[in-house]
Amino acid sequence: MSATLDHQDDLDAELDRPRRSRTRLLWLTLGVMGVAGAGGAYWYVTQDDSGEPADAATGPAATAEVVRDAIAATETWSGTLGHGDALGIPAAQGTLTRVAAADTEVTRGTELFRLDERPVTVLLGVIPMYRDLGPGDEGIDVEQLEANLAALGYTGFTADDEYTDNTAEAVEEWQEDIGAGETGTVARSDVVFLPEGGRVGTVYGDVGSPVTPGSPVLDITGTDQVATLEVDVADRDLLAVGTAVTVVLPGGAETAGTVTAATVVESPPADGGGGASGEDEAPSAEDAVVEVEVTLAEPVDPALVGSPVDVVRPVDERADVLVVPVTALLAMSGGGYGLEVVAADGTTSVVPVELGLFADGRVEVTGDGIAEGDVVGVAGR
Repeated sequence: MSATLDHQDDLDAELDRPRRSRTRLLWLTLGVMGVAGAGGAYWYVTQDDSGEPADAATGPAATAEVVRDAIAATETWSGTLGHGDALGIPAAQGTLTRVAAADTEVTRGTELFRLDERPVTVLLGVIPMYRDLGPGDEGIDVEQLEANLAALGYTGFTADDEYTDNTAEAVEEWQEDIGAGETGTVARSDVVFLPEGGRVGTVYGDVGSPVTPGSPVLDITGTDQVATLEVDVADRDLLAVGTAVTVVLPGGAETAGTVTAATVVESPPADGGGGASGEDEAPSAEDAVVEVEVTLAEPVDPALVGSPVDVVRPVDERADVLVVPVTALLAMSGGGYGLEVVAADGTTSVVPVELGLFADGRVEVTGDGIAEGDVVGVAGR
């Protein structure tokens, strides 16, 4: 994607927007001719471009001032406000007797739920709980468990990779404190190791409901508010990790954000999968999209979670340039564009200009005879 478009295409896009009052005004005072252009029909305006002053009576109905300003073109993508990817927490078989509420803070020692009154507790670590642990076991997972016990304040053992009788005594103390059976061993289904804390997202199970093995009881998400979106692979450099962006919330309020994740993934089939031929096709570049996460700098109203948002970033910028409304541009009969400059006595003349960057209904202009503070005609509204 190019940050700046061909001048004609930019003008076409601007003039394609509903500005019927401009068309009527120029029809009555300047005359227009319909021209077919890329993307549809639009109006080219024509005016005597000799540069000679026109009679004051034919002056523009509305005017604007040439200003010196910065102008920035932006790109916008649609996303959804949430808390990032969710991690489903499954359960063993039993009856759900307690469950944490949505938005509960999750950290080391948090009880997520109980099955048959047996607590399932969060501890922090990168190694998942893949086996039952008890005296005689050795390994990095033992070291991870013991490090958590020590962090929770239990003592009397060495936090190493060996599950000793002293470790078992500390485990019994911990189990007594959390209301679990004092076995001195830790079953695989008793603990969930997470790399970091978070919050309870969606809760799937109701207290009193039977739970089948492997079915999710609840989700864990991050605590930061995150805008998630999918963009074309061609745009991935615009939303690289670390890029500063603006997040536009429902209602128009804006907040700062930073791209914290950008992952290329295969795009789901438009028809939901399973082509008519039933033949598998190798994925190509056209099948890929980039999943992007933008972390908000400051939290916003939690009621907005789940709402659509826009993610905006500048793609081109000009500083300290002359800028006019796009509605001030006139397409001159000899080619190119001009501005109808209004003199102090009310007379006007058309001054040729070169066009630069278009953004937000404004355009950068340069040309002899155009200066900051000049008054130019614009389409009346």
